[in-house]
Amino acid sequence: RGRQIQEKMISGMYMGELARLAIVKFTKAGLLFGGVGSDILFKRGQFFTKYVSEIESDKPGTYSYCRDVLDELGLEHATDEDCANVRYICECVSSRAAHLVSAGIAALINKMDEKSVTVGVDGSVYRFHPKFHDLMVQKIRQFVKPDISFDLMLSEDGSGRGAALVAAVACRESH
Repeated sequence: RGRQIQEKMISGMYMGELARLAIVKFTKAGLLFGGVGSDILFKRGQFFTKYVSEIESDKPGTYSYCRDVLDELGLEHATDEDCANVRYICECVSSRAAHLVSAGIAALINKMDEKSVTVGVDGSVYRFHPKFHDLMVQKIRQFVKPDISFDLMLSEDGSGRGAALVAAVACRESH
């Protein structure tokens, strides 16, 4: 509580819960599902981040993945308007996370001041969310100095490889 706030705003571990909290708030206010939620929806930790990715995978104006998710949550009575609003909530949570992580990456790229930078990115949200990569590229491009080019590259097992790279560089510098 009160720690690792940046991580809680961008991490896949928390994105589903952030979306759930917004959905619950709008449901209790009578703005979603006719004000009628479900026990599963109201239970903490039951709206998984994979649901955010699935819901955003629907083509605009279609809600098949969204309906599958809402059915799993016991919300079979959801209307198309409910589905559109749930999708919008998921998009807001995803965009916010992408913008926050992109601001940090852009600041580091600008600080490095290299002409070309490749950034290794790891994580389930980056790997599986249908738009996260594009959202990041768009926002980083907005923040990075115009004379710097960058690429984002999927780096599976990024933390393990990153630690190995740091150890190798440290070893080389000490010898």
